[in-house]
Amino acid sequence: MYFDPLYIIFALPGLLLGLGAQLFLWYAYGRYSKVRAGSGLTGMQAAELLNTNENFGVSFMTTPGKLNDHFNPSSHTVNLSSDNAVNSSIANIAVVAHEFGHVQQKTQASALFAFRNFLVPTVNIGSTVGYLFILIGIGISATGLAWLGVALFSLTTVFSLLTLPIELDASRRGLNLIKEHNLIAAEQMGGARTVLTAAALTYFAGLVASLGQLLYFVMMVQGRSKD
Repeated sequence: MYFDPLYIIFALPGLLLGLGAQLFLWYAYGRYSKVRAGSGLTGMQAAELLNTNENFGVSFMTTPGKLNDHFNPSSHTVNLSSDNAVNSSIANIAVVAHEFGHVQQKTQASALFAFRNFLVPTVNIGSTVGYLFILIGIGISATGLAWLGVALFSLTTVFSLLTLPIELDASRRGLNLIKEHNLIAAEQMGGARTVLTAAALTYFAGLVASLGQLLYFVMMVQGRSKD
């Protein structure tokens, strides 16, 4: 199977940023998961408090492991990793509060949040079909089909571009919820901010990786169009 060395040039920035972001996230989470939150609340207790006090009306699920927390807007469910659900630390509370930042985005009808969720099915299809169209179009010298594939694949980059400000806003909202409900001590806010900043960097790395892949595909199809 042929491998184009030029792909490394486009992929390397995203790979390096992704590796660095993951290492920083695990460092920050590991450090602040050892510091007990001032409130003494576990992640699940903090989630229940926010749900009640803010009248969010979400349901809860827990799954084994760490850092697989997410909010499902279609079922209005907050999924907490077991580590965050049962432990009480700055990191646990910060991650839970971030997910409730997403809950608040939904309940306050954030247009950007709603638009990203609307794009999810299209992006899932576009990433797979677009890649196939690019390969087939280049393989049979059908540049029109290849450019259609690039257009479909570009939706993944648009999705990544939308995701970054949404995640940053969820972290901002989460920090505000922590303050309003005294979920950690005031002097611990810096630790919570560090954990959420580390998480945000993973989304930035994802955007760079997606952009690099898109530019590589554009270069490939452009080169074939000139042949």
